[in-house]
Amino acid sequence: MFKKLAFLIVLVSLVLAACAPAAPATPEKKVWTYKDMTVGVLQTGSEGGWRAANTKSFKETATQLGLNLKFYDSQNDLAKQVAGFQQFVQDPEVDVIVLQALEVTGWEQVMKDAKAAGKTVIVSDRRIDGLEGYFATYIGADFVEEGRKAGTEMCKMLEGSASKNVWELVGNVGSSAAIDRGVGFRETAEKCGITVTKSQTANWSVVEGKQVTEAWLRETKDVQGIFGQNDEMAFGAIEALKEAGLTPAVDVKLLSVDATGGAFQAMLDGTLNVTVECNPLLAPQVYEAALAALNGETLPAWIPSQESVFFMDDPNLKEIAAGRSY
Repeated sequence: MFKKLAFLIVLVSLVLAACAPAAPATPEKKVWTYKDMTVGVLQTGSEGGWRAANTKSFKETATQLGLNLKFYDSQNDLAKQVAGFQQFVQDPEVDVIVLQALEVTGWEQVMKDAKAAGKTVIVSDRRIDGLEGYFATYIGADFVEEGRKAGTEMCKMLEGSASKNVWELVGNVGSSAAIDRGVGFRETAEKCGITVTKSQTANWSVVEGKQVTEAWLRETKDVQGIFGQNDEMAFGAIEALKEAGLTPAVDVKLLSVDATGGAFQAMLDGTLNVTVECNPLLAPQVYEAALAALNGETLPAWIPSQESVFFMDDPNLKEIAAGRSY
């Protein structure tokens, strides 16, 4: 009797299990490809050769990879860049936002909005303050190290000089590149007795670099070196020195950052002593990181670019310059 009852219970259980609706299948996780992606890039503006090469890198690499690029030129205006970021947050087509920040602060609200909207954010070229949990990674140069390299090379050039007064032409105030290059430069330059006697923004511009240097030269010509935080500002200083009757790279040592084609030409012309490289061709690294993030990979907090230092007296300078892509 009990055996029959047990058998019936088992039989009923099997029938009920067979008739029960099947559990819904777990949907397969989407595997992203470049062709699936729409990337919104927030460019700072078009302040010189470095930025032109950087923009070209993003546009050409997007075409090569087959991804959809939406490009926003912030025209060196922070308010416009924040507004452009918000446009990408609200754009349903945009999967990834690439921020090349004009300034280190001012991003908290739009970063939170991006996270709430499910957008992947990559910070490129210039760092921002904090908010690490709101973007996948930072890709770009070590600006402090660039400044350190500049300070080290200025020390070498002014070794044995009775005076070591150096003027600094600064990028736009508030940008991580300007802040960090200044910090790094002082870190190494001051160890050899260099004094930064004048420091003022020239907003990455040839014109403003010349204007600022001209104003300083009207006050004094007691300067042994000029540190341009980018090539363009150094080019402006070169012109100002010439017009003041001084020989650039001889009477006053000149050092810049970026290593664009214009800097190589200035070194070949004998008017610029040294340029520290800041690699603008970041797009391949940025797009690769964006794809990895969309596919759920955890990225390192910082993916650095590789950079060198170049010298006017390098016997192979002409060949090196000919092989450069920017």
